[in-house]
Amino acid sequence: MIQTQNIELTSDEFFYLLVTIYIKKRWMLLIWVVLLIFFLLLTQNIGTVEYLLILAILAFHAILLIQYWIYSHSKANQVYLLSRYFEIDTHQIVERIEDGSTTSMKTEQFIKVMKTGKCYLLFVAKNEYVYLPFDAFRCDSDREWFENEIVKKMKN
Repeated sequence: MIQTQNIELTSDEFFYLLVTIYIKKRWMLLIWVVLLIFFLLLTQNIGTVEYLLILAILAFHAILLIQYWIYSHSKANQVYLLSRYFEIDTHQIVERIEDGSTTSMKTEQFIKVMKTGKCYLLFVAKNEYVYLPFDAFRCDSDREWFENEIVKKMKN
């Protein structure tokens, strides 16, 4: 069994996490959007309709980013920012939050793992996940154990 260090997520880190998840899930769509915009801008006879289409696409993504920012900085979502640590063994992950609450999740409950540049996201539902940053592990051997015993089993 391993125990992580305390994990404290700021509102800005939460925002960047939400944006990262969006990009990782929809990277193909975003590439098509960028290609469409370049194609429209490079046509010789660009008209009002094309400019409006580009504006609508950019406005949609700007509104999405604003919604993510509002969501991540909302007082109603402060529970995501509470300090917490995890106790992890091969059968379960126990989350202990600073307000005294605990959540125990069997490793079989996790349906997917997403690895970003700074953390693991362990999904228990489509939009519900456990945030576990790399620097929360006390040592490299704990992280290696987690990678071998938990993450690899989830991928299989």
